[in-house]
Amino acid sequence: MGRQRISNNHWISGALIVILALLIFFAPSYGWKIRAWLSPSPGCPSGSSAGTCVSPSSSQADGQSLAAENDALKAQLAQLQVVASQLPTSTAGEVRAMVYSRYPMNFRNELFVNAGANDGIGPGAAVVFQGMLIGQVRAVFPDQAVVQTIFDDTLKMPVRIGAAGADGLLQGGSYPFVGSIANAAPVAPGAIVYSAAPGIPYALPIATVAATSTSPDSLFQQASLDFPYDVNNIQTVFIIK
Repeated sequence: MGRQRISNNHWISGALIVILALLIFFAPSYGWKIRAWLSPSPGCPSGSSAGTCVSPSSSQADGQSLAAENDALKAQLAQLQVVASQLPTSTAGEVRAMVYSRYPMNFRNELFVNAGANDGIGPGAAVVFQGMLIGQVRAVFPDQAVVQTIFDDTLKMPVRIGAAGADGLLQGGSYPFVGSIANAAPVAPGAIVYSAAPGIPYALPIATVAATSTSPDSLFQQASLDFPYDVNNIQTVFIIK
């Protein structure tokens, strides 16, 4: 009985080989498909067919693709966390922009952001951080813009101070200050300095008065300023269109 079964198996195997050879010779496309189905792919366990086994190279490629997608999601999550921690929800007249890093060359006088003309932004637009005016758009590109901050020594901007609205001139620089304040103006430490320049929304807070002194020519008062932020740590801003 066992010999008969072995004989039958040999006969069946031989018949399959003959059929496969005929198919490869007379119908190559079908023959090679059957051969590929019967033969396991390189690196697959014995008895596995090409249609059911994933080769190590394919598995490695899939793993790399998943790792890349995972890294991309982590980067998006980090960006969203920064936005959530630094800014409230934007309004219709504002554009949220991310600040490009320039580390280790951190320039306090300007920021480079990822919003531009395609977002409806133009030169001179006010830029705010946590509701405070930090500068104006100086140059615009299709999808980016350069922001001149109040720490730029070329910036000069009319401002007002305190509840009395005393006039002054904000002078940018490494240590911005307000000059040209009338000697009789009631300006005291802690008073808020806010925007009053044409082309910028009125009364945006800028800083608070740290101390007052007399100008070198003794004709005006001037005020040093306190800022509640470090410009080098800003990663997200609003641009007011």
